[in-house]
Amino acid sequence: MKKLFFILILIATFAGACKKYDEGPMFSLRSAYGRFANTHILVKYLVNGVDSLSLYNDSLSLEYQFTYHYDEYENMNTCLIGSFCKDSSWSELYWHWKLVNNKKNLKVFISNGTTTGTGPFGNHKLPEWEIIKLKYNDIRMKTNYNGKEYYIELKGN
Repeated sequence: MKKLFFILILIATFAGACKKYDEGPMFSLRSAYGRFANTHILVKYLVNGVDSLSLYNDSLSLEYQFTYHYDEYENMNTCLIGSFCKDSSWSELYWHWKLVNNKKNLKVFISNGTTTGTGPFGNHKLPEWEIIKLKYNDIRMKTNYNGKEYYIELKGN
């Protein structure tokens, strides 16, 4: 009985040390790509720690539609950030993305759209986001762009 208890303590200790994302789940049945594949709403946008969600929503939609497509020859994941903005204008930003650095970062490798956006968001801007938390309904990421730190929180539907 003591051996079983000792083994369980060791497993719990090592499992905690192997956690991939700072605030992420210890274990998930969904792949990292599968946890992105959802419609998410941007609920927090910080620039150097300052709430800038209103500024963001002046030029971009709060809705993110992540899709994940994989086959043996092509890995084409997309994200559409598009709908009506606060000022009733239509904006659209379309990403192709992939997970890099042992799935700890989301890398945008194609970015096209109708908006110049703000910060790392906009036509031809290719940020790499550090994933802090990755759950199907809760994603948190940050990036540095032009000397500023950007932090976002997305909540899934």
